[in-house]
Amino acid sequence: MNNLNLEDKIGLDVKALKIVHKILIENPQVKTIFESSETYLEARLKLRQWVLEYLNAHSQALNYYLKKARGMNALKKISWRDYAAIRLMDYLDNDGKTFADPNRKNKRIISQPIKNLWLAIHYGKGSAKSDFFIDMLYLFRQLNGILPRRIPNYDQVNQWMGNHLSGLDADIRELRQVNKERILRIIIRKIEKGDIKSGRFRFNQGLSDAEKFKTAMEWWNDHRFHLTFAVRNPTDLNEMLDFSLREDTLKILKKAEIKGIPIFANPHYLSLISVDTKPGLTGADQALREYILPNKQLVNEFGNIHAWEKEDIIQPGEPNAAGWILPPYHNVHRRYPEVAILIPDTAGRACGGLCVSCQRMYDFQSGRFNFDLMKLMPKISWPEKLELLLKYWEEDPQLRDILIT
Repeated sequence: MNNLNLEDKIGLDVKALKIVHKILIENPQVKTIFESSETYLEARLKLRQWVLEYLNAHSQALNYYLKKARGMNALKKISWRDYAAIRLMDYLDNDGKTFADPNRKNKRIISQPIKNLWLAIHYGKGSAKSDFFIDMLYLFRQLNGILPRRIPNYDQVNQWMGNHLSGLDADIRELRQVNKERILRIIIRKIEKGDIKSGRFRFNQGLSDAEKFKTAMEWWNDHRFHLTFAVRNPTDLNEMLDFSLREDTLKILKKAEIKGIPIFANPHYLSLISVDTKPGLTGADQALREYILPNKQLVNEFGNIHAWEKEDIIQPGEPNAAGWILPPYHNVHRRYPEVAILIPDTAGRACGGLCVSCQRMYDFQSGRFNFDLMKLMPKISWPEKLELLLKYWEEDPQLRDILIT
């Protein structure tokens, strides 16, 4: 044990140790392999031999692992247990290799799942977290047949969905109507005070309060209204949400603003956020909130994001991580054979807001995107550029769909 590195001497928490114990109880062969191995390299060799014995007895899985069989037809021929064996071989093949982790500023990370498991079994130590051991527990369950593959049917999915609130529920619709009216009254007040000026959305002289409200209700159905009156800073966001944001949330928003993380939430989206939650409806809007409220992790990483996903790293004339050569612009992103993403240059883009998880955040960081609608006007003729971009779809026989965002 004196030969262990410092990070290998870290004691595992109780949760992790209990999971490791389960792995050994449920998998006697794995227990024998690891406990009889004096080094993790010996354990890796024995585990490889054990998994290869399984693959040699399942020719379809072996051919798929060896890349002798490829494509959807070959994939359909391998079983649920085969998937687990191939995943374990992937762990074994890459164990000990070093990779650049884009999520950690390209820090070099050593992949060592077998070493982590060996350290846990022999010493109850190592740098692995509970999540890793949970993954291994279920992976071995998948391989040994304890964990069957269960594909839910239509009725079961509907039952699960019924456990959660829906925007079609009467209570939720009532709350959102109240939110809509509150937001409209705030916007009316801001127009009257001159805080917001718009040539398109303004009141004629002499209108009563009721007439102004009726006019604003009509504006609500115009997409340009929502672009015009979208909130762009934490103060306005909190006001539109009836000053309901917590102090710690506001601090994160302020830090995000300083970092240059944009806010762009239109009135319709804000009307979906609850500020006066009735009993039984707590948390109904949590997922919606997480789309517009940046978290600490994003604030800390913003400015150092290399790509939202590795496929977004593009070199002219070179295939991206998914193997696709893309047009020489930043408008097209592609990860899958049948669909590619198009981000237009037009003012407002095709999307009326900005989710904190959106891949466009990478382009906001680089300065290519912003929500100054005049600056967003294309510098060259967008119709001409669009025609060039769409040839990418026309000339690729695999593409069947386009996602415009």
